[in-house]
Amino acid sequence: MKIASKLYSLAELVKESPDWHFNIPIYQRLYVWGEDQVLTLLNDLVNAYERREELFFLGGTLLVEQEGSKGRHFDLIDGQQRFTTLWLLSHAWSKALKPFLTVTTDKFTEPRLRFAIRPEVNQFLETLALGDRGQPMPDEEATKRMRTALDLMMSVFAKRLLPAGVSDQAAHIAGLTEFVFGKVKFVVTTVPRETDLNKLFEVINNRGVQLQHHEILKARMLDALTEVERGPFAVMWEACADMENFIERNLSGISGLSASEVTAFYEQGELANAPIVRTKLQGRMQGQSDHHAMALEEILKSVEESPASESAAKDDDADPTWVRSIFGFPLLLQHTLRIWLLENERADLPRLLDRELLELFEAHFFQDTDTRAENVRSFIDLLWRLRVIFDEHIIKWADQGEEEIHLISTISVSTSSGKRYMSRSRQTDSHRAISLLQSMLYHSQEITTQYWVTPLLLFMHQNPGEKAERYFAYLRHLDNHLLGSAADDSLVVRTLAFMKDPWQCRALIHQTELTNASGVKFAHYWFYKLEFVLWFQEKRADERWKKFRLTAKSSVEHISPQTPTERDDNRVDQALDHFGNLALVSRSLNSEYGNMPYNEKQRRFINSNKSRVDSLKMDLIYVNEQWNDTKAFAHQQEMIDCLESYCADTPKE
Repeated sequence: MKIASKLYSLAELVKESPDWHFNIPIYQRLYVWGEDQVLTLLNDLVNAYERREELFFLGGTLLVEQEGSKGRHFDLIDGQQRFTTLWLLSHAWSKALKPFLTVTTDKFTEPRLRFAIRPEVNQFLETLALGDRGQPMPDEEATKRMRTALDLMMSVFAKRLLPAGVSDQAAHIAGLTEFVFGKVKFVVTTVPRETDLNKLFEVINNRGVQLQHHEILKARMLDALTEVERGPFAVMWEACADMENFIERNLSGISGLSASEVTAFYEQGELANAPIVRTKLQGRMQGQSDHHAMALEEILKSVEESPASESAAKDDDADPTWVRSIFGFPLLLQHTLRIWLLENERADLPRLLDRELLELFEAHFFQDTDTRAENVRSFIDLLWRLRVIFDEHIIKWADQGEEEIHLISTISVSTSSGKRYMSRSRQTDSHRAISLLQSMLYHSQEITTQYWVTPLLLFMHQNPGEKAERYFAYLRHLDNHLLGSAADDSLVVRTLAFMKDPWQCRALIHQTELTNASGVKFAHYWFYKLEFVLWFQEKRADERWKKFRLTAKSSVEHISPQTPTERDDNRVDQALDHFGNLALVSRSLNSEYGNMPYNEKQRRFINSNKSRVDSLKMDLIYVNEQWNDTKAFAHQQEMIDCLESYCADTPKE
């Protein structure tokens, strides 16, 4: 069997002769990447380009060669999600990437990528690669995630600033496409068509899972400790590492401590006190060692292998699948490291980047070998404390059946059979205002960094036991002065300033920013922030407003369209690209509205927002029976006044 593996860039694939064609076979899934996966890849690519990296390795792709009339044809067996993402990116960013989109043979041009027996998907790909040729863009359920990915790709710079010294965004994106085309590489492994696919799939499915960076980091950390103390620290690390459940359930499931014992920590205000928790763990492990020597592997058995904890029997919400963290453990480790470095008077991290987790710790944490054990102890203690704070005061995704929402889950303690148990509600928010403000920040900021979390966690860490109103007041201030001021430095520099001086005030820019005619170039942050402000100020006493939730949106919609039809009597001229004539919507809604007249958009919006409002700003706009320059500028001034009033009313310490 002839199997060949080679490192390829997109540029090198394009140069292959005869041309290579790629097919997603029918037994493969459709495109399933979600927003988090797409945004993570996009931000990693942009970060690598802006750091002038010479190589970005994207993993491997497995191909099975098939017969074809022209060129070479391959079925994508493994890696198709990443490969399809790159193909979509070639359309979204175009420029240097454009040659990867299509293959031309005998003057006939077709997409380089196709899906077997998926005519609706292939029509969509052809529209992207060759143009719509007068036909509407296919809007099928099968292409929904592809359309979402394209939307994110086209708007990636709406959430991030250009690097220092760069002012020409078009030139910056052109250079980025050259970087992706020539320096993003992956291992392409090809096998002949007579390969036994059943055996091939068995190998793929049974191959070992790659050790994650944070697991390697854990091993390095624990290696600095004595054998006696290693066990409790390892349990605490593992409990922190599982971000898809609450810390108290992780601790009970991993350590063998009963749910009632863990609840006692909470009721005594000691759950975040790492030394006390560790002492309890040490005692439990010592007791176990009296019966038999317990290996570290036994201590760290997964929750699935452990007997059901008491909490599972006592708590109706014990199913661990109903909650999901807003980001993963590697990012929590980096936020923790920034706080640890500040407390130890060391230089801050240059950036947050999951791919560089080990490199960041190597450069900023492991350099001092004389105090390594002491540093590890203090770091894991801080990690534990911040994880407890994170679970109690930072939003999570909560599955409520028909939808997944942001929620800070209310904690309650109940008594059963004489024992006390803590539980978390998936229905009741402990403080709706701070949840919605965090949701606004989550949606408006870069999903792979969320820099605002570091100063917020630090403030909560330094001011324990405060009521939610106090933390909410600080987050309002942080948002206004960190993100609502001029971006003179990078977010890592600006957040460090607030970590050192949390209540500092900066000149706010909403008055000037929102009077510009920026059109689709308006930062999405201002739309998201205004939605929160309108909800907070209760601009309309409406039950639909009380149910408001922030959702991901990535397209700037012109209320009065840029190219109105002749029958549109509600046009604007001077206000066309001003904030008063704009709203932030999903890409699908933007496509649906298109160049519809104001009255038609108004009817559609009202009909689809009868039970809960999707956009508070648009709800205020569409109460107007007519729309013109005067109405648009009046609405714009009203929105600016709302922001001005909100910022003026925000506590200053």
